[in-house]
Amino acid sequence: MNKIYEQYAEQGFILIPGGIPADLLRELQADFEPLLQARDAGGTSLDWRHQTILEPKHFHRSFVEFLNLPVLSRTAESAFGTTNLSFAGLAVLLGRNVNSLCKWHRDFNDADPEIDALLSNPRMLMQFNCAVFDDPALWVVPGSHNRPTRADERDFAAKLESLEFTGPFEPALKFTPDPLGGMPGAKHVPLKAGDCLLYNPILWHSAEYRPEWRRATLHGGWRDASKVDQFQALRWGLDHNPWLLRPDYLGDLGENFAPQLERYQGQVRKYAPQLLNAS
Repeated sequence: MNKIYEQYAEQGFILIPGGIPADLLRELQADFEPLLQARDAGGTSLDWRHQTILEPKHFHRSFVEFLNLPVLSRTAESAFGTTNLSFAGLAVLLGRNVNSLCKWHRDFNDADPEIDALLSNPRMLMQFNCAVFDDPALWVVPGSHNRPTRADERDFAAKLESLEFTGPFEPALKFTPDPLGGMPGAKHVPLKAGDCLLYNPILWHSAEYRPEWRRATLHGGWRDASKVDQFQALRWGLDHNPWLLRPDYLGDLGENFAPQLERYQGQVRKYAPQLLNAS
């Protein structure tokens, strides 16, 4: 069994140092500059992420070049043990221009009706954070993606329950002196520009945003296309990108992104048919 397959099953994440080549990294940095300037000009009222940057008004060709990087697709396929992957969206995480905390969470929590199946099938979902600039924001709890939440994790997360999901950092200090490292088993995963972290979204994770950190981190992922019909959780986000049903504006989709997008489009037509007239 390959090491990537084993590590993803055991730890729930894979780090790819320098996963974005230097020339593409420079293009992405330039292409994200207008969004960063808009965030800075808009103050804290502008959202800390743009969920759908493949939307025509935000699109740059560098985004497709990024989605086509062989190292990303090959690593994901090795971790899943299949080449049958489908696209699962693309966002950019911009951080905030005030010191903020994104609370410890799982993307599918313990109350989700499918949580037992998701925990016992840890290779159905994967998301990534790929840093366009140095990004020291993310923290994870390795191995927490394939088991129920432990009592000490639940107790620590509960300390911050009354806070906003993403809000000012200062109030968290009233409940714990270390809102990030205080979570049992917490591991800081700082990324250098060009690094990519591929991780299971059920992994306990959290983040800090500071105004001095210039951030534009690509955030997307994949699903096991063979399991989408079986699990509702794998259909999350299918209604987010109606324009991808008519993707000519993207140009050449490439050998990696093209089949992943085709599988995504089939899932949209089946599970979000309302988008057929919206695209």
